[in-house]
Amino acid sequence: MDFDLLIKGAGIVIAAVGAAKLLYDVFIGKRGRMREEYSFAKQFLDEVATNKQLHPYLREKGYQAIAGDSQLGADEIEYLLSLKSPQRALRDFVLGHPYVELLSTAGDLKIGFKRKYTTVWSRAWRKYFFGAVYFVLFGLAFFPLLFAQVRGIAPMKVFGSLLVSFGVLGPYAYFSLMASTRVYRAEQLVKNQDKHVQRIVLSGWKRTA
Repeated sequence: MDFDLLIKGAGIVIAAVGAAKLLYDVFIGKRGRMREEYSFAKQFLDEVATNKQLHPYLREKGYQAIAGDSQLGADEIEYLLSLKSPQRALRDFVLGHPYVELLSTAGDLKIGFKRKYTTVWSRAWRKYFFGAVYFVLFGLAFFPLLFAQVRGIAPMKVFGSLLVSFGVLGPYAYFSLMASTRVYRAEQLVKNQDKHVQRIVLSGWKRTA
């Protein structure tokens, strides 16, 4: 028996099974998770609407489960769900959370910038600075390839250097991009609040420092 052929065949089978599982998780599994999320959200929101004595802990955990973020408060999530595009609002709030907060004015809630970021300049310089850093780092990560082109070196000969540069600079480029994106998404969330469907007034709600 050709054991080398057997090993190669086993490797192909394992790779095929792994690829099939990945495809299932990406396409079929995703639909299943969406159905589960819908069922949970419907059940929880129905309970919130009908059970006025729902324990605050259960209320907060339920809203956090919908948002997928344990750092957000129940009042914040409840308000975001009242907007015209709640899923987008939730994503924007999670991304822009360092820059925004839920404010109360005479009992009327809205998302506003934290005091440190209320001015346009305080946000603009961060957004454009981190955006510029991203492009610089991304360009530097490709420097070995550009160097090879200028020197007439075969690209494969600098492949190792390219991997190193991406490994070192890639994470910093990603973090810079995310830092710029956080500011932008926070601005979009604050700007588009006039499209919300209804206002939520929470009695006894107070802004926390």
